[in-house]
Amino acid sequence: MSACIPLLRWKLPYTRILFYCHFPDKLLASRQSAIKSLYRIPFDWIEGLTTGLADTIVVNSKYTASVFKLAFPTIDVVPDVVYPCVDTEISSSFSKEDSDSLQFVDSNRKLILSINRFEKKKNIELAIKAFAGLSKDERQSVRLVIAG
Repeated sequence: MSACIPLLRWKLPYTRILFYCHFPDKLLASRQSAIKSLYRIPFDWIEGLTTGLADTIVVNSKYTASVFKLAFPTIDVVPDVVYPCVDTEISSSFSKEDSDSLQFVDSNRKLILSINRFEKKKNIELAIKAFAGLSKDERQSVRLVIAG
């Protein structure tokens, strides 16, 4: 949430602020009624104002960058895209204490991975049902990881 940026600007005036926008909150909020739409107006305005106060804005994909521009047309910044970095090489420098985590990474088990916000529209239940639909023997060779 960008609402803390003015406080950071006030308390730390010489600090540069990087804002990582996973997805504009104003687009995630429910507006199922006129009252909810009216309720969201000040929050949406504050989000647009405070997001624009960051020195640098980054997003997690080109798609989010395009959505960001549509959601905040008054912010004259093209956000940089920063993809999460994942080390796919297993280092030989791991110690014996790291062996449990290595077993997880270097496993022959298949992986069902769901990394999302924990909200209904992400349908995390689907990953759980898919895992539960496997036979007991199949489940022995599959790992289910759900993170948010």
